[in-house]
Amino acid sequence: MSASLQLLAVQDEALRRRQNELERLRQQMHSLLPLYRANFAGEPQHPHVQRVEDPRAARGILTTITVEAEREILLSLPTQDPWEELADMDGGAWPGYAGTRSDLLRVLLPEAARFDVRVREQAEALLRAGGQVRTAVSPPAWLLVVDAEVAVVPVGEGQGLSLVREESVVAALWRTLSGAWDEARPFDGSYDHGSARSTSALIDEAILRLLLNGLEDKVIARRLDISLRTCQRRIADLMDALGARTRLQAGYVLGQRVRTGERRAA
Repeated sequence: MSASLQLLAVQDEALRRRQNELERLRQQMHSLLPLYRANFAGEPQHPHVQRVEDPRAARGILTTITVEAEREILLSLPTQDPWEELADMDGGAWPGYAGTRSDLLRVLLPEAARFDVRVREQAEALLRAGGQVRTAVSPPAWLLVVDAEVAVVPVGEGQGLSLVREESVVAALWRTLSGAWDEARPFDGSYDHGSARSTSALIDEAILRLLLNGLEDKVIARRLDISLRTCQRRIADLMDALGARTRLQAGYVLGQRVRTGERRAA
């Protein structure tokens, strides 16, 4: 726990700049999506956007565009892929993406995935097949970009998707996902106590940062792809480590430690 607090307090300036750039790209993506919806939601046959709300039809589109990929497939997933249960589970580079070229596939997962035995096995299989897997504390929600030319964003919780070919929107989504990938940690599917402690410390850092920003427990849990119960337990442990009885007090103590770390770094 103390290692987590120390890591948070002494973040170097270069990492902060990269994180700020990634956040700027995320905000740009979110600012473009309402514009896309406003312009194209009423035009289902528009050449730049195809919205499919039937889950099985959407699954078919996912299969088609990933199988036809020529250069790269960037895929950001929660620990549980909402499309996996609709797939023909006959193997493939990643469950639910049978027929996809493994050497083109880059899968970005939340750090919490390192604690999931099933996902670790999938990561090992993909690496053996020539693909890549990385983890990030809070990667973009489910998002797919193929060949930097077409993007897929979900509609609801696995209920459908929007297939986007509008260049500016795809470019923003690609930059967001590519930036998150560059910041992420390689993952080979292995598990050891040292790696587990490091991952746990990163998750605790993120929880503290999000708490300091005033986010609710359920929002933090969703961002980090952990259960609400796990999130609340970690928050309680972190407050104990800070010696804080309330979240307001925890925020004050944490702010003091961060400022102290910045002064020492300077």
